[in-house]
Amino acid sequence: MSPRPTFPRPYFVPVLLALLALPAMHAVAERVSDKAIEKTTVTGGALTLEQAYDRALATDQTIRIAYWEIRKANLLPWSALAKLGPQLTASGSYNRHDHGTRSTIVQTDTVLVDGVSTPVGSSFVDVSNHARGGVGEAGITYTQPLIDFTVFPAFRFGTLSKVSTRYQHQFTIRETLFGVASAFYEVLKQQRLVEVDRETLRLTNQQLDLAQKRANVGEVTRADVLRATVTVEQARQQLVQDEGVLDIDRNALANILNFAPDTHFSVVEPPDYPSALPMFTDLLSRAYGHREDLKVADLAVDQDVSRRNQIVGTYGPKVVAQLDANRAHSSGSSANSTNDWDAVVSVQVPIFTGGQREVDLLTANRQIEQTKLERDKTAKTVEVDVKNAWVTVRTLQQTLKALHAQVVAAEQGYHDLEIQYRAGTATSVDVLTSLHDLNDARKDLAVQTYGFQVALRNLEQVTGIFQEARVQRSKIP
Repeated sequence: MSPRPTFPRPYFVPVLLALLALPAMHAVAERVSDKAIEKTTVTGGALTLEQAYDRALATDQTIRIAYWEIRKANLLPWSALAKLGPQLTASGSYNRHDHGTRSTIVQTDTVLVDGVSTPVGSSFVDVSNHARGGVGEAGITYTQPLIDFTVFPAFRFGTLSKVSTRYQHQFTIRETLFGVASAFYEVLKQQRLVEVDRETLRLTNQQLDLAQKRANVGEVTRADVLRATVTVEQARQQLVQDEGVLDIDRNALANILNFAPDTHFSVVEPPDYPSALPMFTDLLSRAYGHREDLKVADLAVDQDVSRRNQIVGTYGPKVVAQLDANRAHSSGSSANSTNDWDAVVSVQVPIFTGGQREVDLLTANRQIEQTKLERDKTAKTVEVDVKNAWVTVRTLQQTLKALHAQVVAAEQGYHDLEIQYRAGTATSVDVLTSLHDLNDARKDLAVQTYGFQVALRNLEQVTGIFQEARVQRSKIP
């Protein structure tokens, strides 16, 4: 079961502290990564499998991407809580006005004659009026959501996402480390094949020399020499091809470990892995309990339920408290100041929004059913992976016994025929055929031997316990 998230009440201070700590956390992570790279530097051109694991953990881009996915997912719960966070808005304005008028009037000049005002003339007089003033206003609005039923499902979704990305990070680490092991053993296998090719070339040259000496004294015909020459050139061609494949495999391993293209190193063969094969039912039960991809699939169902609950939450009312404070001042011929504030608690009850919520709710319900089916498919994949890995290990255990016996028999058969050829009782065809069989047996043994080591590790990989100690050390709290 996924952990049930708790709703922290005093969350503003932790958010601020977390945001302030992000640069420091990033710097620490980079210093740790640099130290890990220094510890895994190849010395003396020899690279062990343990060093390869550590370097992959320190340098692999896929693991780092999964790490940053965790960092992003850590913000999702705070993003949900931000819906209940306060909002503070400040506003201000200033309006300046200037009004002026000008007019011309006719003024009549009069004199007083016998007590009567008598006009004696007129004149034009300009009259002007000018008024200036300004209005300044400043306000602040504080909004505090009180009730929002979408917050809790969103917070739970964010918490589940944090857990899911951590599982994905661990799964990525296991996959990457198993990829390192596979590439490492591919180089070892190809090195062994090159060694077999060189030994085969030495034996074919030895056979050619023997055929030439016997031909020189007339014991065999020229056909023996020509046949041995063809075999030598075929062995040389195979050696060149396998050396080319070895260079490609070594470069692939260097690329995985982020070595420079011109880095030269040799791989050190690790000790054999424990070859005990548990019961299939025990392995399957272990896989169901440890496989991170199966846990992620389970969490995906809970995440879809949280998404649906967010839609259901939109049917509930939203309660918001708001406080508005405003101050205004007018200047000019009639200066005055005003102060006012308003406090409002509003309730919004969505009744019908065009039907989009209903469509979204139906879609969410169907998505839940689809995700459940995908989880069941993941469980089936886990069962198939474990079965295939278990059968592969069991088959290779028996195959290696047969191949060891085959190589011993081929070596003895070639040795006997070589002696008989020197004595003249065996033909060149017999010897070269036996040498071909010996070469094939040695190559098959080399391929299956290293394949068995990879298969043992793959059995742990599919059950979710491969390199458990390194995975646990790399967990992000």
